[in-house]
Amino acid sequence: MLVSTYTALGDQEGAQRAAKITLERCEKNLTRDANNGAAMGHGANALAELGQRERAKEWMERALLVDPDNVTMRYNFGCALANHLNDKDAALEMLGPAFEKMGAGFINHAKVDPDFDCIRDDPRFKEMLTAAERRLISAG
Repeated sequence: MLVSTYTALGDQEGAQRAAKITLERCEKNLTRDANNGAAMGHGANALAELGQRERAKEWMERALLVDPDNVTMRYNFGCALANHLNDKDAALEMLGPAFEKMGAGFINHAKVDPDFDCIRDDPRFKEMLTAAERRLISAG
């Protein structure tokens, strides 16, 4: 979250510093609990901010093995893939299962989330968003 705040403020140095601190804390937590999905998830996002593309993707894969149905994690990975790693296809693939389960709060946030600016006009993103909205309407 702090990385996103610095990024929104245009403080890239602050974002990098926050990502390094986050990564250090996540690595420390993982030495105590190698299956800590939250630590893997936050660490993966920190690695993405730091430009460590392959390592970030490896951590994402590990985190999803531990907690594959975590909508928040998938959403945040989608942000990191789209915004920090510039991998639009991977972002959309990551977001697909999340959009199938996310609630109205996430869907409304996705509509305006600046991390999705680079995929917002992609027909696949639009379809995911539309399908999620339909699902919520039909659920009542």
